[in-house]
Amino acid sequence: MPASQEQVLEYNDLNADKFPEPVEAIKIDKYNLSAATVNMKDPVVPFVVGLFTIHSLVRRSLRAVARQARNVEPAKRAAFLEYTKITFETLDSHHHHEEEIFFPLMKPYVDFTESSHEHEEIEQLLHQDLEYVKTAEQHLKGGEGSPAWPGEEISSTTERLIEVLLPHLQKEETLSCLYGRRVPLTVLEDCNKKIEKAVFDELKTQGVIWGTSYQLRHFNKKEKEIFPPMPTLVRLGFEFFGWLGYGKILQFGPTEEELKN
Repeated sequence: MPASQEQVLEYNDLNADKFPEPVEAIKIDKYNLSAATVNMKDPVVPFVVGLFTIHSLVRRSLRAVARQARNVEPAKRAAFLEYTKITFETLDSHHHHEEEIFFPLMKPYVDFTESSHEHEEIEQLLHQDLEYVKTAEQHLKGGEGSPAWPGEEISSTTERLIEVLLPHLQKEETLSCLYGRRVPLTVLEDCNKKIEKAVFDELKTQGVIWGTSYQLRHFNKKEKEIFPPMPTLVRLGFEFFGWLGYGKILQFGPTEEELKN
């Protein structure tokens, strides 16, 4: 959905009594992230951009799963299932990072209570999808009595998950842009370090090349100018070796058109 068509969200400021002085809103267009459109020299902006990029990854990967699960060719189902599993794992870990790190550290400055409550419905749909993943694994094992490929179930449940998730993501982005400048830089830095450590610990479990190349698969060229924060040659190395080792899985990622949305 283009940014111009999105509903304008307004919020009652639950912490207004603590912050009588208004703060300047952060202006970020999530459909047009680049070095030319995002002021990365603003000390607060780099911390907020990370939220937008992980949301783009989640949004695009779920759409890719929903679009393809029904009709994936039998010979490609094993690779597609690997893409699907890391997609669901990424959403699940992102919510854990928010619940355990982001929301608690932001609470004195930005109130994400409503967003936290919305995680419950999202997690219910996600767990339904994870059950269908188990069915898909049994299907791939084959043998007598093996279940049919649950492509319809994965697609329809993921489509519903996307419907619930998109306004939830927009809410978090809006709150962060409205009130992010309240948060002391020391708190933002602490939050960023803790999330980076949690993500790197997960990457070590997944395999750094696989996990990093999966993430990069969901960002367009302009977005990669500002995220992830790594030298261009290092990023290109991850992308090259990622495609070399995992191209059969990464092929199920978003199309060029989907990378714009």
